[in-house]
Amino acid sequence: MDLDLLWRAEMACRAGWPAEQESDICGWIARRSGGSIRRVNSLSQRPGSQAIDDRLIDQAEAYYARFEQPAMVRVLSFTGASATALSRRGYRQEGATTTLFAEIDKTRCAPGQGAIVWPDPNEDWLAARNRIAVSDPTIFRSMLELIEGPKLFSGVKVDGTIQSVAYGVIVDGLLVIEAVATDEAHRGRGLARNAVQSLLNWAASQGVNAVVLQVVTDNEPARALYRSLGFTRELFDYFYMRQPQP
Repeated sequence: MDLDLLWRAEMACRAGWPAEQESDICGWIARRSGGSIRRVNSLSQRPGSQAIDDRLIDQAEAYYARFEQPAMVRVLSFTGASATALSRRGYRQEGATTTLFAEIDKTRCAPGQGAIVWPDPNEDWLAARNRIAVSDPTIFRSMLELIEGPKLFSGVKVDGTIQSVAYGVIVDGLLVIEAVATDEAHRGRGLARNAVQSLLNWAASQGVNAVVLQVVTDNEPARALYRSLGFTRELFDYFYMRQPQP
């Protein structure tokens, strides 16, 4: 197991979806943006973080209570962290996710047919994303403004309307692919493939030779798409533990 690569991928994915606030709690990072998006409203490990114990949980609960949010702890598979203390306090597991890795083969880059790209998300792209994947549109827009480093936004139109979206961020020599989504009425037509391929082509043109993304573990249609694009290596899994509410 290449711990350096695992942590590099983990931290790159966090940078590709930044939180409005980050605070240190016992060597962990408490991320907070408000809304319902778990990734930016949960406690995450970093290299050298302590074990999950009652002291850590107490401080996490106190931190998120200030914002009237339940505490959520994100547990990474490769760190050996145990969720036993959380389970004992009634926390429930949700949101299992898998991190995938691929090398970008510059000799096999195919055109992202029909994809249009922008260096920043314009109103058409944002409107399409909010229509396709409705989830905290104001917070999502604010999050995009926090991204540092090279980024590219891709959309694929059908009859003049964007029906598939994705974006990519280059962090620490890795392309991170995020927010891949296609309108339900247009799935199965290769639109998401074209959106992602356009990001791979861009990264290759920037000298990047590796890419990571995170996908819901049981989303088999998405995983099949990513396998066909070369994402055949699983780096690690994670899941969330949510604080029980009265």
